[in-house]
Amino acid sequence: MLGISDTEKNRIFVTMNATFTDEEKCRAAMETIVKDAHAAYGVNSHFWFRSKDGKSLFVLEQYEDQKALRQAIRRFTSARISFFRSIKVIDVSIYGNPSTSSKLMFAALRPQYMDYYGGYSKNVAQAKEAGIRNFERDRILVATNASFKDEEKCRVAMGGLVKDAYAESGTNSHFWCRSKDGKALFVLEQYADETALIEHLMANSTSRAAFFESIEVGDVNIYGTESDKVKEVFASLNPTYMNYYGGYSK
Repeated sequence: MLGISDTEKNRIFVTMNATFTDEEKCRAAMETIVKDAHAAYGVNSHFWFRSKDGKSLFVLEQYEDQKALRQAIRRFTSARISFFRSIKVIDVSIYGNPSTSSKLMFAALRPQYMDYYGGYSKNVAQAKEAGIRNFERDRILVATNASFKDEEKCRVAMGGLVKDAYAESGTNSHFWCRSKDGKALFVLEQYADETALIEHLMANSTSRAAFFESIEVGDVNIYGTESDKVKEVFASLNPTYMNYYGGYSK
């Protein structure tokens, strides 16, 4: 069914941008963290991406609910300590509704908090073990950070985009989040593969144009592909590209 369900509204996304200070140490810690998280309750996915120059790291985590996030924070193992010692955190963002105790535990990282604004997700193929599988490597995630110029116009464009995208077989999810002050917008789109992404862009050129007219784009990031075709269609937005580095989904 179209729209963010109550179950989905309970989910919490955490993103982090960082740079490596010791990549070898980071990779070793990541492998342990991913293995432990895969076995834990409610840690639905960990996707880790590395920039082409090998200097930057982006982590996207999805938790089933407040309990899952709270338990994950409390599992502050030696691997997590080693991980944070191997990177320099640039920023952390939390999308959804974390508990007060989780906010206190994140306080040192000074995260940005955003609320669900619209969208949907569909069931996709899943892996039974930790590790990015081939079908997951085909997936492409597009993340857009922006501010509103005309929120009403944006909401109308979003409604049309989400409805049309939901009918597309390869557009797995659209999550739209708005900052607490109502000024900023974050859009996370997930596509089954490059073909699904290109078909979506071509089929929805008018509604996407209306959407971009209603916002001021801060940055666009594309995770999982760097083909010439994708570069061509996104050239005007000058996105940052990052490749899969590790993780899982379940």
